[in-house]
Amino acid sequence: MAEKREYKRLERIERSAAAVVSGYDVLLAKADRLGLKTGYKIAENYHKFTELIYENRKQILAYAAACLMVLITVIAVHNRDMGYSYAYNGRVLGYVKNQADVTRILGLVSDELSQEYGSQITIDEDSDITFKRVSVVDKDIDDSDTVLKRMTYMSDMEAEVYGIYVDGKRIAIMESKEAANDVLKEIQQEYLKQEDKKRQYQSISFKEKVQIKKMQSKLAYVDSEKEALKALETGGQEDEVYTVKKGDTFSEICSDFDISFSELKDMNPDIKEDELHIGDKLTITKATSILTVVTVEKSTYAEKIKYKTKYKKTKSLYVGDKKTERSGHNGKRVVTAILTRENGEVVETQELTSEVIDKPISKIVLKGTKKRPKTAPTGTFIYPVSGYTLSSTFGYRWGALHEGIDLACSTGTTIVASDGGTVVYAGWFSGYGNMIEIDHGNGVHTRYGHCSAIDVTVGEKVYQGQKIGEVGNTGNSYGSHCHFEIRINGTPVNPLRYL
Repeated sequence: MAEKREYKRLERIERSAAAVVSGYDVLLAKADRLGLKTGYKIAENYHKFTELIYENRKQILAYAAACLMVLITVIAVHNRDMGYSYAYNGRVLGYVKNQADVTRILGLVSDELSQEYGSQITIDEDSDITFKRVSVVDKDIDDSDTVLKRMTYMSDMEAEVYGIYVDGKRIAIMESKEAANDVLKEIQQEYLKQEDKKRQYQSISFKEKVQIKKMQSKLAYVDSEKEALKALETGGQEDEVYTVKKGDTFSEICSDFDISFSELKDMNPDIKEDELHIGDKLTITKATSILTVVTVEKSTYAEKIKYKTKYKKTKSLYVGDKKTERSGHNGKRVVTAILTRENGEVVETQELTSEVIDKPISKIVLKGTKKRPKTAPTGTFIYPVSGYTLSSTFGYRWGALHEGIDLACSTGTTIVASDGGTVVYAGWFSGYGNMIEIDHGNGVHTRYGHCSAIDVTVGEKVYQGQKIGEVGNTGNSYGSHCHFEIRINGTPVNPLRYL
């Protein structure tokens, strides 16, 4: 029974497979008929199309030729009106028809700029130059020569340069490392004494941290050697305190330091133009070098040995008076030492050897022990009158030297001796009118002119502050005043420096 069931199952499978194959064959037959029919239709339409083209071939060719001519004309007109703008680092310089008008001369531009500025300047076609396709209608088109001129005259062109830095601060920009080194060497050279064979330099350097760094900068910012030297030599500031001395004036102080009064006042805001006192402290700000040149040298030099001063008491001189009995004489020795200098000034000495070649001779000074009389000179001077107005100073006036100062005050005002001494003249003396002259020793004399009265006689000893006469208007005088002079060895000097 089982075999019979299996047989029937297989029989059913065979019948199903046969039915599938039969259906597939029918489908293929239909597809073949459709393909033949479609191919025939395509072939028929293609034949009709080719016949149509052949019959109208002249018209079609004429139309195609006309379209081609229109297209060529449009392209030609477009190309004629189009070109390129060219720019350096984003800055448009001009217009060219072809990019090659710019790119082919970049090497020449780099060479000319490098030669002019002494720095290696390279223009990179890819990173520095950009082009943009633009209309050039109504634009000036640059040729290669114009492009060269435009690019070589650009002051804002970036270049590879070298900065001089002092303690981290950039002071100058040089076109090359060699130029930067030359500037620094020139500053050092100011403190080298190469002609002196007795100096053997062991080192030369800067006290500050000095660096030369490669950098990019616009050519307009590059300094000349002169500009770099000025920046390094005057870029610093130094304050000097000046103490006002007897006889100083603002004009003389300003002249000595080569500054104006307004500049002096800026440095010292509290000063007043009409007030200046002995001992006042004035701050003077001066430009100085930023750099400190440090030299270490082995040097052999002669050095003086300063003589000593010895004092001896004597009864032949008044108390307070001194007299040289024997002049001193400096000695001399030869020294070999290691010297460290900063801007030429010795800051450290390491002595190696020394030899005395001339011994010093001591100076001997006699000091007086005898009691001084009241009329003896003190060596200092006081004003001869009080309540005065300074009406004329020492110096040239009306083409001639005014040899003293004029102290205007009323007739009859007391005149006193400016210092102790001996009267050597008392009477009429040419243009002085009534005049008194006193000898104060050591070649120092004082004169008192235009007196209305004289109260001393020749040979009389007078003391400082003693009345010697009265103010008047005698001689060549244009008003009551005391003409006062101080003479040293016969030469008149400015009394204001001694009073």
